[in-house]
Amino acid sequence: MRPHVHIAQLAALAVVATPLVASAQTFSRVLGVFNVFVGLMLTAALLTYATGFIVWVIRLGTWPSYRTEAIKIMEWSVVILFVLVVLLAIVQFFQNHPREGSYVASIIVLLLFVGIIIYLVSHSGGEKKEEKK
Repeated sequence: MRPHVHIAQLAALAVVATPLVASAQTFSRVLGVFNVFVGLMLTAALLTYATGFIVWVIRLGTWPSYRTEAIKIMEWSVVILFVLVVLLAIVQFFQNHPREGSYVASIIVLLLFVGIIIYLVSHSGGEKKEEKK
């Protein structure tokens, strides 16, 4: 059999088993990992903002001041905080609605597997091998 057929069969099996994988107990473990990730992002955002602010204050009277670099650092920390807010909203949704959250997660996994199958089938070669004369 061709290798992409084996991969497609494994992907189909994984799609069938997706609701079993996305149970409520597994979901709580995944949410625990998200909570750790959110805490790390909050720490990174605060440290980044503090670094940018200190650089901005230190370069106050210098010429050329290069204060725009410090402002870019602070902008990135604000971006990290906005991503953090979105992640917290997602985690709260999954914690408050575990059944709907597991349904949404299984649909996302299903779509990912279908996308991988389509990609593998469309890029499976199909080229004719040249015979040696």
